[in-house]
Amino acid sequence: MEAFFAILPVLLSLLPLLSSVSPRDTLPLRSSLSVDKHQTDILRSHDGTFSCGFSSIYDNAFTFSIWYAHSADKTVVWTANRGHPVHARRAAVTLREGGTMVLTDYDGTVVWQTEGDELAGVQYAQLLDTGNLVMKNSSGMVVWQSFDSPTDTLLPTQHITAATKLVSTAGLNVPGHYIFHFTDSSILSLVYDDVDVHEIYWPDPDNGEYQNNRNRYNSTRLAGLDEMGNFFSSDFANQQALVASDEGLGIKRRLTLDPDGNLRLYSLNNSDGRWSVSWIAVSQPCNVHGLCGPNGICHYLPTPTCSCPPGYVMSNPGNWSQGCRAVVDIACTVEQAQPVRFLHLPGTDFWGSDQEHVEHVSLQACKKICRSDCTCKGFRYQQGSGTCYPKSFLFNGKAYTPPSKTYRTMYLKLPTGANISGISVPRTNVLALREYHPDCGQMMEPSMDVNNDGEAKWLYLYGFAGAIFVLEILFTAFAWFFVLRWELGASETTALQALRFEMATNFRRYSYRELVKATKKFKDELGKGGSGIVYKGILDDSRAVAVKMLENVRHCEEEFQAELRVIGRINHMNLVRIWGFCSESSYRMLVTEYIENGSLANILFKDNILLEWKQRFNIALGVAKGLAYLHHECLEGVIHCDVKPENILLDQNLEPKIADFGLAKLLNRGGSNQNVSRVRGTVGYMAPEWISSLQITAKVDVYSYGVVLIELVLGRQVLDLAVDANEEVHKVLRELVGRLAHMLETGQSASIDEVVDRRLSGHFNDTQVRTLIRVAVSCLEEERSKRPTMESVVQTLLLADESCSMR
Repeated sequence: MEAFFAILPVLLSLLPLLSSVSPRDTLPLRSSLSVDKHQTDILRSHDGTFSCGFSSIYDNAFTFSIWYAHSADKTVVWTANRGHPVHARRAAVTLREGGTMVLTDYDGTVVWQTEGDELAGVQYAQLLDTGNLVMKNSSGMVVWQSFDSPTDTLLPTQHITAATKLVSTAGLNVPGHYIFHFTDSSILSLVYDDVDVHEIYWPDPDNGEYQNNRNRYNSTRLAGLDEMGNFFSSDFANQQALVASDEGLGIKRRLTLDPDGNLRLYSLNNSDGRWSVSWIAVSQPCNVHGLCGPNGICHYLPTPTCSCPPGYVMSNPGNWSQGCRAVVDIACTVEQAQPVRFLHLPGTDFWGSDQEHVEHVSLQACKKICRSDCTCKGFRYQQGSGTCYPKSFLFNGKAYTPPSKTYRTMYLKLPTGANISGISVPRTNVLALREYHPDCGQMMEPSMDVNNDGEAKWLYLYGFAGAIFVLEILFTAFAWFFVLRWELGASETTALQALRFEMATNFRRYSYRELVKATKKFKDELGKGGSGIVYKGILDDSRAVAVKMLENVRHCEEEFQAELRVIGRINHMNLVRIWGFCSESSYRMLVTEYIENGSLANILFKDNILLEWKQRFNIALGVAKGLAYLHHECLEGVIHCDVKPENILLDQNLEPKIADFGLAKLLNRGGSNQNVSRVRGTVGYMAPEWISSLQITAKVDVYSYGVVLIELVLGRQVLDLAVDANEEVHKVLRELVGRLAHMLETGQSASIDEVVDRRLSGHFNDTQVRTLIRVAVSCLEEERSKRPTMESVVQTLLLADESCSMR
């Protein structure tokens, strides 16, 4: 402390000098902003309205963003590569020599960088008073700007064009499902966009362009917010702008597509830094599509409320975006037609997903149409006109209020045995709705009456308090710099803890205690492999799951979380869905969906269960699609490294789902050649490069897939063809591949009969068998460069002649 008091006079003498320093609004060439000094190492627009730098979103997780400096919650208006945060240490954004601005993480990984043809002449980056981060060349010309790549917010003077759009932000700081952009018909729209659904909900989809005051097929496609609070668009009829309730100059504003899918115009109160809503696109929140997820119904009590219809339960308690799931599914089998009934839901509709419109039919005829189609989930019937709307997917559920012209009636298809006694039908409270005003959550309704004298007094008070606060911060900062040694706490060295796993939807963290309870102390073992033991569990929400206790996880927590982030973003119908993980103490576990029929190995190699040829071919195609997705469609290519029947699971419809993908990363199979070569895969399925310790590529999966194809055709394991030694299995497999290749060349049908699983008794598609054998032979090439990619394999299988008759 004596040293501190010795430098105290020096610190006090520097305060006047520091207070006179102008805000830094430019980032020169070859300079950086560091996350380690995120509180001070920032850009500030010349008028002080906006700041740019590293913004904390979770403990030890930051994004490179632009925000309103004087808002109470430091409102972010732009983010570089949203959904990919960086760590709280050693991350930086640098304006490099070549004119590219690059964001790097703690390990030097490039998370984001600017792109453009004219960046070579860039001299500096500058944060403008409009909130636009620009890069300028030696002539002062802007060659890149953040305004051209908005996230979820539009600022005054910023435009939306045919090439730009706003995308909502989900709760985990990842892009959401709501989009605001110009559609193909040049109509500026709010759209719900997901894998299964792409629907416009604003302007009102029940109306035409004329009723919505829009001009279709205008060629301009330009929209923007001006400083008065007027939002204009080239498709607005008569160029009539949407006007803020507090229209006028001098107000800081933003137009944001909020996480709930509603588009709101906000105004900033300078006295307290809070935002108020001055315009809203959708006045009734239940009109926002996807608000209650699949099968969910939105109604007012009087605030917007989500409920599940009878026969359905919430898929994931606490997260309505996942909607509801059927308690009892209706089986789609011709052999056993399941008896069904229809539940009358008055004043209810699921907008969209109509299979067809059948006019002038009776209610009974409409029921018959839906009953005869197992994919029909229910139908809406319009009395009077006799119009029938069978629906294949229940989405955008909404309870309507009588006696409105939009009052609708839905008939929900349920199994006859479904118990729905005591379950009420979700309905809107009509009396409460009359007094209902849109609930903006924490958003305040705009106040038009302002006491100027009172505001001035508060401004003086806040100004005085702010000055004292700034001096205190400066004093503390210098003391910290000169006296204390800065180092990260233990909590900052654990690498994002609860963040990395949450970067993908539905990927959450489970505690060890939760999984002990779910698995009944790891009682029900489903299987055991080289990566760990799998147990069956039942979560609190009644979902059946598979819990894999990982072994040989040598990563530190930081690396483990980073790899989980990659795996968590993977989503494909032929891959086992991962719901979360546990990383507690020395425990590392993955929580995945439970697949009813177990592994392909258990079914294919047991005499008491026979897979028909059609099912085998479908399994081959599904596995190929899953591997092609891992290799070619993921943001970061994933090599499975252990493709075998034990890791191919079959659901209730015998659709294949690949399990254990991504474990190559978690178990130190990825990265350098040395790490990869430690894991030899499974005997009989290993590519030759495992043995020779060559660099591992996606072609090892292609080789293993070829072995699986042979097993599907033969109905036997390759291990049964030789003794349990690597050399013997490989030798026998090479001989078999040679015989199969010769058989294809000669085209002998008799040879085909000898090869195919005799349990099929000759009932197989000759063309499909030859296709699988041909693909298997090419996949099992010793020289990996001659093996096909999984993309080409998928195309080959799709082109197989399925019209040939079964022999």
